[in-house]
Amino acid sequence: FVPLLAEAFQMTPHLGKLSATSLHATSVAPEDTTADTRVLLDRISAAYPQAQEWSDMFGLGSSEAAFYALFSGIRNSVPLGLRGRPFVLQESDIQKAMNVDSNVFSKWFDMNDLEKAVNDDFLDADRGSTDNRKGWQVASVSTPRGNSFEDAKMLFSEVQAALERGTIIFNSAGAHICKLAGANLATVDATSLPCAINIYITAPNQRTSAPPHTDKQDVIVVQTCGRKHWRVYSPPDPSLKPSADMFARGKHTDHLPLYALESDLGCKLLLETTLEPGDVLFIPAAFPHTTSTADQNEETSIHLTFGLDTHVWDLDYLSLRRFALRRAGVVDTALGQVKDEDNRYVGAANELPENVRVDLFDALPIGLLDDTDEGEALLQETAARVEEISREVDFETASQVDSQVWKDTAARVRQEGMELLEIHRDMFVAAIEEGRVREAEDVIRTTAHLDGPKKMTPERMERLSCFRVKTYFDKINDSMKAMLDWSKAGVTLPSNIEGGGALPEDWAFTHALNVGDTVEADLGGAFFPATVTRVQGDKYDVQFFDGDQESGLERSQIMLTTPPIQEDEVDTSCMTPKQLKRWKKQQEKKNKKKQ
Repeated sequence: FVPLLAEAFQMTPHLGKLSATSLHATSVAPEDTTADTRVLLDRISAAYPQAQEWSDMFGLGSSEAAFYALFSGIRNSVPLGLRGRPFVLQESDIQKAMNVDSNVFSKWFDMNDLEKAVNDDFLDADRGSTDNRKGWQVASVSTPRGNSFEDAKMLFSEVQAALERGTIIFNSAGAHICKLAGANLATVDATSLPCAINIYITAPNQRTSAPPHTDKQDVIVVQTCGRKHWRVYSPPDPSLKPSADMFARGKHTDHLPLYALESDLGCKLLLETTLEPGDVLFIPAAFPHTTSTADQNEETSIHLTFGLDTHVWDLDYLSLRRFALRRAGVVDTALGQVKDEDNRYVGAANELPENVRVDLFDALPIGLLDDTDEGEALLQETAARVEEISREVDFETASQVDSQVWKDTAARVRQEGMELLEIHRDMFVAAIEEGRVREAEDVIRTTAHLDGPKKMTPERMERLSCFRVKTYFDKINDSMKAMLDWSKAGVTLPSNIEGGGALPEDWAFTHALNVGDTVEADLGGAFFPATVTRVQGDKYDVQFFDGDQESGLERSQIMLTTPPIQEDEVDTSCMTPKQLKRWKKQQEKKNKKKQ
C-alpha cells in the first residue's frame, strides 16, 4: 500500500483544479444566502467525479471523496474572512448534489472511533469553560497518574468524566488520529491551503458549550453525531476596542458576553440553527459564535471543525505588507507592531477606515499556492495588490518600498506557503500510512485471538502520533523562521544588547521566565507565539496568540524569543536623547574603571 500511496501523493498536484472564483460580499441575513448555497451545491456536484478519482488514487473511501468535493465547492464559490457570510448545508442537499443515497458525513466519526483513537495512541485533550459572560478558557483533561509513560497516557475514562464539566477539544486531530487524516488531506488538496481539524465533543443539556468568541480561521463545521445549536453574529467594530485582536475575541481575559453582542457592540444575529448529523456550517474568521446542547436530550454531540489557516500562517495582505517593509528596511510608522512578538491584528490597524482594514486583513487569493500557471498569474496580481493596499494604509511609508521588493516578498511568501502546504500533506499522508499499519496489526491480533490491551513495544512507541507529528511541526517552525530571517536579511536591525556577557547556547529554554514574557510555547508538537501568564515553581501557564491558553507547561516546552538583558545591558530604545546621553557617560565611566 505504501508505494501506491506515495505514487498517488506525487500525482495529486497534477489533478485538474476548478478555476477559483473571486466573490466579494458583506455580511447579510441568512435568508439572503439561498442563491449562494445553490451555487455552492452546483460546484460540489461538479467536483464530485474528480473527488472520486482523487480518493481512488489514495485508496480512500467515499467519505473522503465527499470531503474533497465539499471543499472544492467552497474553494470555488465562498468568500473568506470579513467578506464571507455564514451558511448551513443540510446533509440531504449534499446527498442530492453528490447523487448518493447513503449518509455522507452522519456517523462517520463517533464515540467508538474516539475511544479507539484514545486507546491506540498517546493523545492530549482540553476541556473548555462554559460561562458565557467570560472569555473562553481551556484546561487539560488528563493528569499524569505517575512517572511512567503509561501513567502519563490519557485514558478514555478521563475524557468521559470531563464531558460532565464542559466541551472536550482535540486540537490538530487530523494529524494525530489516523481515521481523520484522509479527510484532512482532502481539504488541503481541494483548497490548496494549510488546514487542521479539531474535534469538539459535548454532552447533552449543556446550556453553553462554547461562550461567544471569534477565531483566526475560516471554520467549516461538520456535525457527525448528536445535535448542536449555533448562533453566529456579525463581527464587532474593532475600532471600539483597538487593543483587542478581532480574530481572538472572547478568549482568555478578553470577555465577549452574550448580552453585550447586540446591545453594546452592535453585532447582528446572522444565523441561528441546530445542526443535525451530517449537516455543514460555515463561519468566516472573526465572526462571533456561541453553541449549546440545552435542548438536545439524545446522544453526545460530536462535530469536526476544519480550519482554513490563512491568518495563522501569514497568508494575508497584512502579513505580506509587514514582511515587505522589513525587507526594505522601512519602519512601519503607520501601524507600529514592529517587533517579532507583536500581534499585528491589534492597535492602529483596527482604527483604519473599514474598507482599507477589510482589504488589509484579506486572505491572499486561493490558488496562489498552486504550482500552476494560474498560481503564477495570481502571484503577479498579489504583488500589485499588496502595494496598492499599502498605499491606502499610508502612502508615505509604502512609497519608500521599491516595486521589486513587493514582488520579491510576494514570491517569498508564496514559496513559504507552498512549503507549509507540502509539509501538511506529508504529515497527513504519514498518518494515513500509520492507520494502514495499525489496521494490519489489528487483523493479526484478531486472527491470533489476542485479547487485552496492546503491548507498548519500543517500535510501536516510536510510531505514536506525539512523536510522528512533532517532526512535521519542527519543519513548519523552520520554514516560518526562514521566512522571518529572509525579511530581515536586507537590513541591519537595531539590537537592544550593548555588549554584556555571552549567553549560553540554550538560553531560550533555560533562562528564568517571568509573567508577561513573550515566548513561543509547545502546542501539539509545534511552537506558537504566546505570553507567560503564570509562574508556579517549575510550571508555567501561557496564553497563545489566538487567545487559547495552556497550563502546567515544563520549561523545556517554552522558548524565549528575545535574548534577556544581561547585567551590564540596557534597552536604550525608549530613552530620550538626554537619558541616552547620560547613560553613555555612565558607561564610559564604568569602562574606565574596568581598565
